[in-house]
Parts: sequence; structure tokens; C-alpha cells
Amino acid sequence: MCAEVQWVAYIDTPLVYIMMYQFPEHWITLLGTRTKNVHLKEFTKKGTDVSLEAFRPLLDGTTNWPAVLEAFDSTGYKGYLTFEYFHPYMHYPEALVYQTADSLDRMLGIKG
Repeated sequence: MCAEVQWVAYIDTPLVYIMMYQFPEHWITLLGTRTKNVHLKEFTKKGTDVSLEAFRPLLDGTTNWPAVLEAFDSTGYKGYLTFEYFHPYMHYPEALVYQTADSLDRMLGIKG
């Protein structure tokens, strides 16, 4: 007798978004409670560049973060949110840490 296969999802928001015709909020809803970890990156659909240069600091892209966060709320996700960025600032790269923390605080309603 075969056991039922159980699988979980690790959502990487821009890898869904980079498809250019998909949106992370749709996949979050479809995957529902299978989501066990979330990796946030910001991406922009402005222009036709789909290289690493299209990744932006958090809130500086075209990701619909209110819709993404609402989708996570609707699934009951309460796990970690991890942020990754490919291009640290040339000067004072530690500023990106503060900018990211501020953006996350605003997105999560910790800071108005």
C-alpha cells in the first residue's frame, strides 16, 4: 500500500513574479497551508530587463505587497519571512539593512 505523498512549499516571491505573467499572490493562495517558508525579494517589471538588475530594494519594485501579504493572511501563514537582495549599496552597504527593516516594519504594520 502506498502512503499518500505529503509536500510543502517554499515560496520565493520573485521567482514566481519573474515569469512576467504570474503573480506571487496567486501562487500563495493556491499553495495555501503547504507554505512553510517564505523568501522575499523585490522585482520590477518596468522595462524589459529580466537580469539580476531587475531585483530592487524592498518596496522599490512592482510587487503588489498588499496583495501578497493579504494572500499570506488568508492562508494563515505565521512562519518566517526572509529577505535577500543581490546588489548591496556601493557606499555604506549596511544602510540596506536599515532600509529593509523599515520596509518590513511598514509592510507588517509595525510602523506607520
